[in-house]
Amino acid sequence: MTEQADGAVPHRIDLFEQLVSEVEAIVQRLENENLPLAEAIREYQRGVELIRQCNAILDQAELQISQLRTSSPEAGLALPADLHGFPDSKDDSSLA
Repeated sequence: MTEQADGAVPHRIDLFEQLVSEVEAIVQRLENENLPLAEAIREYQRGVELIRQCNAILDQAELQISQLRTSSPEAGLALPADLHGFPDSKDDSSLA
């Protein structure tokens, strides 16, 4: 994991957001700059690696949520506010 400027290891959600920002910057460079082929390939490879790391973080988060729901069915009913409205949430009013 990457360390922050203060030496602390970032939370997985913060790390995910940092990785997404870096992927977005790579996409911008690939789209807007006239990069030499070798550099464009390096940027693309870096982007692929970052996306793999993002997917691993998302997989881990999904597993944690699944484990919480199966270990305590009552806990699955109370979702954080930022998850309401997702098709899998208990609040189906957003699907109507």
